[in-house]
This record gives sequence, structure tokens and C-alpha cells, in this order.
Amino acid sequence: MSANDTLIFNANPVGNFSTANFTLSAEKKSASMEKFDVKIRKSYRAFFYPTGKPAGFRNGTLLSSNGSYYIVYDDKLHEFSEAAIVLKFGYSKNSFLEVSQNDLRYNEIGNAITDANNYPDGSLFAISDTYYQMQNQKLVPFVSTRAFFSQFEANQAIIKNDDFLKNYPLSDDQLGFVDGTLASFEQSVFILSEGKSYPVADAETFVQMGFDWNNVVALDSEELNIYKKQKQFDRNQPHPNGTIFFDQTIEKYFVIKNNEKHLIENDAVAKNYSKQKFVIANSKESETSFSCQLKKNLLSSSKYSCNVPLDSFENFLGNDYQIETKFANEAKVSDIDVTFSTPLNWLNLRSSLSRIKASLRNNYNSPIQQ
Repeated sequence: MSANDTLIFNANPVGNFSTANFTLSAEKKSASMEKFDVKIRKSYRAFFYPTGKPAGFRNGTLLSSNGSYYIVYDDKLHEFSEAAIVLKFGYSKNSFLEVSQNDLRYNEIGNAITDANNYPDGSLFAISDTYYQMQNQKLVPFVSTRAFFSQFEANQAIIKNDDFLKNYPLSDDQLGFVDGTLASFEQSVFILSEGKSYPVADAETFVQMGFDWNNVVALDSEELNIYKKQKQFDRNQPHPNGTIFFDQTIEKYFVIKNNEKHLIENDAVAKNYSKQKFVIANSKESETSFSCQLKKNLLSSSKYSCNVPLDSFENFLGNDYQIETKFANEAKVSDIDVTFSTPLNWLNLRSSLSRIKASLRNNYNSPIQQ
């Protein structure tokens, strides 16, 4: 580690702990690490992500402002060059969300829509009992009506008859539920995101990640099979793209995307995400840290240790401890050890038994069988 480098890593022990002990072992000929600060915070790993630009309107959204009409796709705002095109395409007036010009600034400006003979990407259609979205000038069907309604309202889709299917090629792919959906099938629970399904390891993981059993949607095999199954999702992993966090401190929502959290700071944009369930977080807590200074161990000249009390974190939201240390000078680290501990006493025993009881209750009441 070079001078002024910052080392950040995470730990996810289960339970509440009184103390965290940090030990850094130095390689031979390394400079001293004495008096380096070690800082620890607690929240969810994804909520520790850096804040990106504010979230914009979702793809497929129809907007109107001051007599102009827009559709969002590729995360960009595409204006219909004239109202006559909107009418020719068959959109109804109530399909468009009326917003201010200021609301439009949350999406980049894309190409104007000038072709009245071809529907733009992002357009939604209702044909017989199936909903479709135009993507790359192909009609992509939603796997079910429920999948469509997890993202959109019925009036956002243009009603067409079966003959319309002859006008555009039909995609072999299918569209599923909104990213971040919690779903169950038989005795398993999954997180759905970007065409992938993440089976939750166990009921304890589900609760530790801040999820709510009431938000789980029971799928049939056809709905689940369009997703590519991933490895088990455990508490060491961050929440996937599409997860919504509600920050209690500022009473605002964030959406997770590509290792960043994006503030949904605008009320009109927030309506766009109103169908999604959220995980409760707290930015004031996540920004609270406790620290200690490394000291050389008496029994080993190559080890440096310190302890941080954790009692204040007991009621903090989140399952992840983020640990950070900044190197005042160049140093060579061979090992890092973090030990979480709780003194053995009657109060801590009662607390442990209470957590075991809660865990058993969660397992009994959940779709996941241990």
C-alpha cells in the first residue's frame, strides 16, 4: 500500500457484537503501521455505494410538457416531432404523464421521432391477451400480464388487433418483472434482476438483507423459466440492480444500478418507481463511524492491533460492516484479521436466544425450507 492509499473491505457476521478487533500483519522490511486509523461503519453494502447522478424516468415512459410529447427509451428522452405523429400512432392523451420542463432534465436528450410509419423503441402494445414492448424494432412479449403490470399501467399500451403482429418481427425473448422483484416458486425465493434469478440462500439471509415476506410474488414455472438462474444469493453479496432503498433520514428513494445508488429526487420521477417495493435504510446511520488507532503488539513486532466498540451499532439498519484504513506511509500488509466478539454474560445469552427464536420463526413462516 502506497502512502495515502485507502483500503476498504467488508465483513458480514450474523448477530450483534460488542467489539471488533483488527489485526494487520506486516511483511518483513515493511514500514511501521502504528497509529494508522481504522474506521468502521454499518449499513447494507449496496447502500455504501457512491451516489451517481439522479435517477431519470424509466424506459417506456410517456411524458408530455407544454404541448410537447416524449417517450423514454435507452434512458433517453425522445420527442415526437409533431402531435400528428402521436395521434397517428394511436396514443391516448391520458397515456402521457404531464410534467414540467424542469422534470425532463433527469434524462438525456435523444433523437427526435419523425417517422410516422414506424413505432419507436420503447412503445408498448396490448394485442389479444398479451402485452409487448418494441425493442430494436422487434416486438418482445411480456411473459405474463402480471409481469407487465409490475412496471406499467394499462393505459400506457396501445391496443392493436392480431394483424399488427405481421408488421414487425417477433422476438424469441420474453420480458419479465421489474428489476428487484422478490419472487417465489415452490419452496424457493428469488431476486429477479436483468434477466437473472438469484436464489436466496436461506430465510436468515432474506431477513438480514432487509426484505419483507409480504413483498414476495409467487411465480409459475413459465414466468420463472425466462430467467437465467445464478448462484445462491447470500448475505455477503450486495443487493442487485433495480433494488430500491428508502432512506429514512431524508425520506427519499434510491435505486441501485451498476455499483452506484441513484437518488430519486424528483416527485414526478418517483411516481415512475411507485410500483416497486423497497428496503429501508438510513443514511445518517451509514455515515456514522467509530474508529481506533493501530498499536504494535507486545508479543509480535510485525502485528498491529486495535479494538472498536460496536454497541452503538446494535439497532442500526443493515447487515454489512464496512472497514476502512488509510495508510500514512508506504507499507506491506501480509494479512488482515477481524474478530467480532461479545462477552459471555446473562444479557448477551438472552439476546442470542432471542435471535435464534426469531430465526426459527422466520424459517417457519417463509417459503424457504432449511
